[in-house]
Amino acid sequence: MDLKKIFRNDKAVSPVIGVVLMVAITVILAAAIGSSVFGQGTAKSAPQANIDIKAINATGGGWIKFEHLGGDPIHFESNSTTKVMGSVNGGNSDEIYAVNLTTFDVGDVQVMALNNVTVTSGDSLNVKIIDVQTKQLICDRTLRF
Repeated sequence: MDLKKIFRNDKAVSPVIGVVLMVAITVILAAAIGSSVFGQGTAKSAPQANIDIKAINATGGGWIKFEHLGGDPIHFESNSTTKVMGSVNGGNSDEIYAVNLTTFDVGDVQVMALNNVTVTSGDSLNVKIIDVQTKQLICDRTLRF
């Protein structure tokens, strides 16, 4: 057996290096994809709540009464991501500014004035409570005045 002949015969070196490189690239790609998929964390969801909304006819404009019947608390503060939207008689949807609403827990009843939405007797108002951060609908009711 000639040892010089064994070390000089390098015909199989190129295929072996190619296979090793392909395995290394596959492992690196799998690690990169796995870390990006599993590193995203859980998706946020909107608060889930059962809210009853009723129309109150009052002099000087309409009022809406909100009653929280169950579920997660809803935050109506000025820095929150929850909006109240209203559409009179199927028209354009406008934000109803929740001026006097605060954190809304189970069992709470709160009344809100319709400051920037004008309703008269016989009008219908579609009220939607939307979580802006997740763009999900929390509540959707149509009220008659």
